[in-house]
Amino acid sequence: MKIDFVSNPAFRELAQSGIVSWEDRQIAPTGSTGEIGHTIVSDDDSLQLIVDHSHFTAHHSEFRIRGDDRQSVADLVLRSVEASIIALQSRTITKLGSVNAAVINSLDDNEIVHNVLREVMNVLPHSDAGVFRLFDEKTGLLIPVSYDGLPEDYAHYRLQPNESVSGEVFSTGQPAIHNGRQNIIDAHRVMRPESQSFMERSNIANALLCVPVMAEGRRLGTLTTLSFSPDGAFSLFDQTILELLASQVAVAYQRSLTYQNTLAASRRLEQMRSDLAAKNRELDRAVDLHESLLRIFSIGSNQSEQLEAVSRLYHAEFIFENVLGQDHRSSGWNEDGDVVRQAVEVAEVSVGHFRYDGSVDTAFRRALFGTLAAFVALDFVRDMSRIDAMNVRKKAYFDTLSSAGDTRDRRANYGFRPDRFNQIFVALTPGGEATANASLTRQKTILDLQKVMTLSNALIFHEDDEIVVLVSAPTSAALERNRQVMAEAISRLDIHVGASNHYEEAASHQRARANAKQAADALQRRGKAGLLQHAQMGLDLLLGGQGRDEVLDFATQVLQPLLQNPKHLVLFETFTHYMLAGKSPAKTADALSIHPNTLYQRLAKVEKLTGRDLDDAADYTLLCVASQLYRTYTTGKPDG
Repeated sequence: MKIDFVSNPAFRELAQSGIVSWEDRQIAPTGSTGEIGHTIVSDDDSLQLIVDHSHFTAHHSEFRIRGDDRQSVADLVLRSVEASIIALQSRTITKLGSVNAAVINSLDDNEIVHNVLREVMNVLPHSDAGVFRLFDEKTGLLIPVSYDGLPEDYAHYRLQPNESVSGEVFSTGQPAIHNGRQNIIDAHRVMRPESQSFMERSNIANALLCVPVMAEGRRLGTLTTLSFSPDGAFSLFDQTILELLASQVAVAYQRSLTYQNTLAASRRLEQMRSDLAAKNRELDRAVDLHESLLRIFSIGSNQSEQLEAVSRLYHAEFIFENVLGQDHRSSGWNEDGDVVRQAVEVAEVSVGHFRYDGSVDTAFRRALFGTLAAFVALDFVRDMSRIDAMNVRKKAYFDTLSSAGDTRDRRANYGFRPDRFNQIFVALTPGGEATANASLTRQKTILDLQKVMTLSNALIFHEDDEIVVLVSAPTSAALERNRQVMAEAISRLDIHVGASNHYEEAASHQRARANAKQAADALQRRGKAGLLQHAQMGLDLLLGGQGRDEVLDFATQVLQPLLQNPKHLVLFETFTHYMLAGKSPAKTADALSIHPNTLYQRLAKVEKLTGRDLDDAADYTLLCVASQLYRTYTTGKPDG
């Protein structure tokens, strides 16, 4: 920093008269106490006065005084230097005070960052450039957040702690003054390759002053000012001023961050209040929703009416499907829009689902159908409970009918009226534990059976793993038509259904049920779904408790010579046709499109391979039984 001696009128007059001449020289800053030192050397012609004001200017001045009253002039010069230093201090302190108003009182951290360098160069007018760095904890680097008088790419000149002058000042907390280009170059001894490359491309200043920016003992960054003037230099007074400014900036920046954090906390609190209010509104809406649905499901006579009332009340179109096939489609439903699926679960088992448009009033509709699913699930549980209770009463009614008890005065006959002819069907369902899935499967099977029957006069109940269906009609032909329609439809369902023969006596109910169960067991043993009447069981009547594997073991053992070799399969086919044709050679040869002599040759090979005589009743019967069982319990075609 330079001082202006000639601003003193007395000094200016002496300088103009030639009595006083002087020269400023740059020296290392001294005088930490802020004193102005001087020395006087006198000779015959002149007096040499050397004044050390380096603490304030990083210079000292050498005055040459001529004339008669040299000592008086020297005193005047000293007073002029002191006055100039005082003026310098006064101007600097005044400018520093203006910073308090321009930057320090700001609560905007961005405003502080971008204005601080302007104030630095106003307070220290011999500064040509400056940079304000802040430490970024995420990257661990000192980042230039503001710079002036430097190239645009200076923003990429980022330093680690201990690196270069700023990094060292940040790490040690001690300010640094470097006057002279070589001194500045030497001070950048610790640098990463990328930083070194940047320095080599940059214009080196003639003076550099860097101070730490700290608040409450915490280092925030560094504040650096540069001078490119050939005689530019920074003094200890400059350092003190910049440290004062840095401390004020640090306090202001910390205060602004606290203010911003307070504002952010206030905004978060306000947002939390807003969210809480919104949740309270949603809660009130959910309570109203629950009460509305409770009224609908308490008053509605059936589920379809209840769901339609929900659709009208909330202007929501949807479709509901459950596992029992009891579906509901609101009047305005279509598949357009963002269709969302809401499951209806009972004991973690899905019993149905809603599909609705989720693109409108998303949050409320999610709440609506979630709550609606809970009500429907409760209704489903109640329905299943009613079905189970009804099933117990239907079973008791069947027992009363079976014992020929008097049912004329019974108020409830469950839609069944005993007529002249009767028939019982037994459908097998998976046994084991009474799980929710098993109950749903059984109820679904009951509904499927009701759909395929042509007779509505029926009593249906279940017990253990059996579904029992008692139908009654005035004619045997009506029963037969019903059985035929059921047989055709059940062939497409994966269930085993046995049917009793037609009968008239009520006392035959239990025996008919046992016969139907025996036919259903035969189908299950065969591994084939469908409907089998007891009269059509054939050889299965003899098998009793034999399992499917045991039956096939018997059949393949008898027919093994014909089945084990692929070349002999034609013989098995020939014998099967011979058996089905009632041992008629002509019919068999015609069915196989072969000559009768060829037929006789094949039958002779059958006798030779099996060791059985086809004319012997016992041997022939054994082969027929084995062949019939093999065809019944397999696809009818041997492997190969």
